[in-house]
Amino acid sequence: MYYHGGRSSHHRGLSTALTFLLSVWLHQYPTARYPLIKMKRMEWTPREVVDVEGPRALIRAYLEQRDVREFCSSVILTARIPAACDLGCGFGRLTPVLTEFAERVVGFEREQGLLSIARSLQPSVEFQQINSLTQVPAEDGAFAFGLVFTVLQHVPEPEVQTVIHELRRIVAPNGHLLLCEETDPTLEAGDRVNAHLGYTCGRPVMTYESWLAPWRLVATKPRMIEPDYPRADVGTYMLFAGPGH
Repeated sequence: MYYHGGRSSHHRGLSTALTFLLSVWLHQYPTARYPLIKMKRMEWTPREVVDVEGPRALIRAYLEQRDVREFCSSVILTARIPAACDLGCGFGRLTPVLTEFAERVVGFEREQGLLSIARSLQPSVEFQQINSLTQVPAEDGAFAFGLVFTVLQHVPEPEVQTVIHELRRIVAPNGHLLLCEETDPTLEAGDRVNAHLGYTCGRPVMTYESWLAPWRLVATKPRMIEPDYPRADVGTYMLFAGPGH
């Protein structure tokens, strides 16, 4: 999707596995040799957004909402802020936390199926469909707080830097931006040339810090999910303050 408010690092299910294998095949055999082949992009569903079910999904949701709330509380100290956004919000599983701190909350999402779920479960929140993270329908400095949760890790370079430029545009210079992304640089799943088929890339915190300048990194914290997940390192929370602070 662009990709979620909780996108998982590993794609799940037979259809997603086949998509990954086809992306590798296309990388080895460029489409120029097969002009009739055109692969559709991966479509995100709740199963891709959260790659566990039942009790594990509930524990993960609690831990992630707790941590997002903690970061919001650390910078929103008194009155509620006018507006906050959740970019790549998926079905909105972290969006409710923002409603505790902002008068207006907007969730931006590409997938119509995920938006339908979000709108039915949270009718008081404004959810908008977007075609690309590089063009968000919002005024400059429209939001005092922005949340981007496991979204940028699915966007290859150089497109990801265009997305970050858009984030700096829509969040006010005196606002804050909270990212949570894979930060293990050895992690890369899928083919970046065909990232629309499914792709995940870990990038060091210092890379995001460099890209977001002059925004200033003010806090980090390891992402915590259910303890029996196959990988111990599942990303890092990164809180940035705008240059107006």
